[in-house]
Amino acid sequence: MKFTVAKGLAISLLALSLASCATDAPPPPPPPPPAPAGPPVALASGVSDAAAAYVDYIQQARAVSANFPDGNDVQAKLRIASAYEPEQLARGAVAYGAIAAMQEPSFRAALRAYAADPTARAEMTSKLLSDTHYAAGLPAADVAARRVILALSSDGQSVYKAGSGVKQAAYDIQRQKWSKEFVTGRDERLALAKQNSVTLKSIRTDESSRLLAAALSGSGLTTRATTGAATGDATLNASPAPADSAGNPAATQVNQSMMPATPSMEPAVDFGRPDLFNTPYTNAVNRSLTIAALAILGEGGEARSDAVVAMLDDDIGEKCLDMSKLNLYQCLAVSKPYYEDIFCLGQHILMDTGQCLGKMSSNALSFAPVKRIGFNDDGTVSASHANAVSYADMNKKPAKKSTKKSSSKKSTGKTSAKKKST
Repeated sequence: MKFTVAKGLAISLLALSLASCATDAPPPPPPPPPAPAGPPVALASGVSDAAAAYVDYIQQARAVSANFPDGNDVQAKLRIASAYEPEQLARGAVAYGAIAAMQEPSFRAALRAYAADPTARAEMTSKLLSDTHYAAGLPAADVAARRVILALSSDGQSVYKAGSGVKQAAYDIQRQKWSKEFVTGRDERLALAKQNSVTLKSIRTDESSRLLAAALSGSGLTTRATTGAATGDATLNASPAPADSAGNPAATQVNQSMMPATPSMEPAVDFGRPDLFNTPYTNAVNRSLTIAALAILGEGGEARSDAVVAMLDDDIGEKCLDMSKLNLYQCLAVSKPYYEDIFCLGQHILMDTGQCLGKMSSNALSFAPVKRIGFNDDGTVSASHANAVSYADMNKKPAKKSTKKSSSKKSTGKTSAKKKST
């Protein structure tokens, strides 16, 4: 018994001795350092300022109603709607498009991967700065471009629709006596329209800050449509659009039940056409994508402000808006009664401006009335606007048939001279 206890004690002491000689297990290796994330997303404030001026005008223009109680209201709406400088509005559209492109998660994720590699980032930045068409070939650029196209085209459509309603009012309002009175101060109101067209809009700093925050965070931008139809304010969905059989992003179908009533002279626009989103993109869309790409890479901030802001220049859009202004000046120069000023407001400010924004968004988009194609008796093709209304002939009264008594009555020279003088 003593032997057994002694033996057990010896074994225990040996185990304790061996345990004391054993070394502690090595600690687990530290986690690898995180991969460099690259510089943070950065966008020059000059871009958000330009976008803020654009948003301010669009909100005012699309709110112009077709209700005109008197001549003073006509002149007030003329002043509001004509208050944009073509270059500033065109640059603002590109800036707004850039912020819309920066809302696309897949575009941001793809470019942030390049931003993490200094060599790849520098190479891509150099190509973006030297070629505004380069961004269209970047990963997920097609989905980002879709956001730009829908944002600008829905703005253009909303302004065009407002103008279409105003233009129709130019016909309808002639039942009211005041609309046929001559505009007072015709020369002054033309001079004011010209002055408004060369005066830059002031920048709302709160709106610029809001847009800049949306650009940097990649969320929070509110557009006027999710499908392209002007259905009210809604945030663009973050999910990328599905692709069709050809690999192009499939167009979202328009919710027809949500579309506002369309005036007879302006048919509904089908945004379900895939060709609206096909390359080559417009100059404005390419520039929006380029600015967005530089910003996401972290290379579009204040340090590169001059180069980034210079990319806002879109000569094509500016020339279109310039032509709209020239047509407005000519219209106001010959317009006399108030209903003709209403026509100038609807056609040459709102509709023409909306059309220019549509052309800036897509090479395949036009808000102009569709043409009816037909065949003449001799087999030749004829084309005419489906809902055309001749404004010049609108007010012509049908000629009264001469009675036998009046036709037989001879006019004296004195009467003829009096009529001619009158």
